[in-house]
This record gives sequence, C-alpha cells and structure tokens, in this order.
Amino acid sequence: MKKIILLLLATVILLPCFSGCADSLLPKEVPEDFSFALTWGVYGISSYDSRTGKLVKTTDATNPRDYVTYVKLSDEVMELIYKKLRALNVESYPDEYDPDPLMASDPSADLILTVRRGDQVKTIAAKDVSLSFDALFPKGKKFINTCTDISDILTSTEEWKALPDYEFYYD
Repeated sequence: MKKIILLLLATVILLPCFSGCADSLLPKEVPEDFSFALTWGVYGISSYDSRTGKLVKTTDATNPRDYVTYVKLSDEVMELIYKKLRALNVESYPDEYDPDPLMASDPSADLILTVRRGDQVKTIAAKDVSLSFDALFPKGKKFINTCTDISDILTSTEEWKALPDYEFYYD
C-alpha cells in the first residue's frame, strides 16, 4: 500500500514537470521561431515587435508616421532579451496583470508584453500602471524591471535616437 501511495504521489508531483517542461514556451536555448513585442510608456504610446522590426516612438503626434522606424536587433541582443524573458517566467503571469494594485498615477502607463514561439503566444497586459514603475511585491517588480530593461535596450538604438523628439509631453 505504501508503494502505491508513493508511486501516486511521485506521479502527481512529476507529471506537471514532464508535460510543462518539455513544451515550455521558452526552452533553455533560443528557438529560431522566438519573437516578442512590447508596448510601453504613457498610455502605451511606444511599441516594438521583433517579428516585423517595427519600432514606434509615439502614437500621440500630429503625424504618427514620423515616429515609426524599423530595427532588426542583433542575435546577441535577442539572446539577452530572451534570457530576461525566460528568467521572468512569463507563463506564471496571468493574461491581465496589475504589478501593484496599490499604486496609481495620472497619467498612467501601459506595459503589454507578448512572447511568441511558433504558434504559442503569451501576452501579459498591465494597463494603467503607475508611472513610478515600482511595485510592492517581487513578482511585480520583476515584471516592471524586465519591461523597463527591454524598453531601455530599444530606446538606446540608433534608429530610436534618429526619430524626432516627442511632440507632446505629459506632466
């Protein structure tokens, strides 16, 4: 009887790992069909999609097309971002997420992170996030820090720097 209970217990504990680990969205090595997208900033006015290379500085402008460019990130940068996303464990977050429900600001920011591998897609949408970009709990901090790290990488590209200055600023 003890053997049956131990076998049953081992099955219950190990089964999720065998089914989840083998088919994980982000395996240890960067898959060829990996891509990501990030929307960030006040009201989510900035975005990037690695699949298309489209980088948007702002959608809030008289001529929004003036604030769009294209950038292909190097393999090294994509690997760095991949490692950040893998460390985040994107699958552990709900589709709609509030990194800190106790914090608020007006205006607020949107952080929408999408991770893709083949047909698998995981999106974490954090809307109306405080512009303090802080969170009380470690999981919220990790999400915000990961999004901020990726946006910092994108805004440091020559393509971003070549775009015009913002037309409108927020207080």
